[in-house]
Amino acid sequence: MKRLIHEIHEGKNLSQNLVKWKEESVSVYLEYVSLELTFSAYMLLQEIVEERETLAPMEKATVDEVLAALGELGEKREGSSGIVQRMRKLRCDITDKMDLFTAYTDRLIGYEYVLNRMELKYLTNKELDAKLSFFDEEAYLKLLLNYLFCDEDNSVIQEKLRFVLGQLPVHMTKNKLFDRIRESFTLYRGESKSSLDDYMYMLRTSAMVYQPQKYVGKYIGLESALREIETADYTQISKEEYDHLAECMEEGAREVHSLTDLYYSLQKTVNCIYAMAILNSYESDESSLVRACRSIWICLSQKEYRDEMLYPLEGRIEQKLQETSYLESILPEIKSSYESELRERELLSFYDDLLTVANLMSDSLFMDLNRTGERECADDNYIRRCEQELFAELSEKMSEVSRPVKKAIMAQVLNKLPLAFKTSNEVKEYIRTNLFGCQDKAEKITVMTLLGEVIEQEMRD
Repeated sequence: MKRLIHEIHEGKNLSQNLVKWKEESVSVYLEYVSLELTFSAYMLLQEIVEERETLAPMEKATVDEVLAALGELGEKREGSSGIVQRMRKLRCDITDKMDLFTAYTDRLIGYEYVLNRMELKYLTNKELDAKLSFFDEEAYLKLLLNYLFCDEDNSVIQEKLRFVLGQLPVHMTKNKLFDRIRESFTLYRGESKSSLDDYMYMLRTSAMVYQPQKYVGKYIGLESALREIETADYTQISKEEYDHLAECMEEGAREVHSLTDLYYSLQKTVNCIYAMAILNSYESDESSLVRACRSIWICLSQKEYRDEMLYPLEGRIEQKLQETSYLESILPEIKSSYESELRERELLSFYDDLLTVANLMSDSLFMDLNRTGERECADDNYIRRCEQELFAELSEKMSEVSRPVKKAIMAQVLNKLPLAFKTSNEVKEYIRTNLFGCQDKAEKITVMTLLGEVIEQEMRD
């Protein structure tokens, strides 16, 4: 395979090698996808049977459709075009649901930020002063800076900085926040529009302004909990109301976590079925490994599973994954350098199918397959339009919520922006100003306690 890829890279024997590349790709991916599908479907079934006593009707219907397609793939190889169409639609439905769950998760995170900083507000001033007296600010600052900069790996430092600074009390005007966002948008000048769109999506969900419409109203318990959390007046809530909202938060978090786990497992299996159905349309001698996997799919489709089914397959997937990485390494070059040769040999549609299979089997389970390869660049006009759209949404949202929620929105957005510090001294002064200068004693104690616990836990680990 390495020799084949090398010769294609050098442009040698293209007439023969492009055909060999197709044959090799089909053979390798049939085995790799078969293994991935077997393990993914097995774990999905195990999770449903052993960890979920009941499924809601909508989730049960999705599971039944996945198991039915799995059984069809096990029974026969031919005639998989119908499965391709069904899995494409099912994949879009699951992606839409995960889009909703992501938006709900970010809203829960935002209000968790609010509630965490209110936990100690019901203590007396004397009790708060007593808690503050346990902290020596200079010693604490030294401990915090050591934690942030003790690693040599810059990516680890950046990750720690983002976490710590995201917890600090926010002291910033809306206009200053907008300036920071505007500055970050300049990094996307000349980049693809889709990259900027993804960045916009991340900021909008973090700011709790993004609201998908599809499937809204289908998760009544979760949405009821969110409604209570979002309609509360956080400037004046009693301890009893606080405790009730904390319970709503826990219930909402449990449900969204459970749904996200289920649909993540479903999407992984759906992607594999989708990829397998595409590969089935290409002729190839079926190996004993693929035949063995098909027999397991039939059992799984009937909700029959045993650990010993997987024993013969253990340790096989790593080699196949390495082989697919060789093949994928040359995919961009084949299309860019040999498009006319692909067209001449009627291989263009195969190239597109193989690219779809590779994307389906990537770690990006929810990748938009229709956007693959999009390279239209973001110019100044597009960037300005995105800024105006985001700023309008943020301004409207901030005008509707109380000050504690507004601070939470700003904190979540700041946490997604590129770090603005060039030296450790700048970080030091930022901490000193925003944490030690915080006049809200309850928030200050909460943040110092939380960060102290994180550092202590890491030192133990």
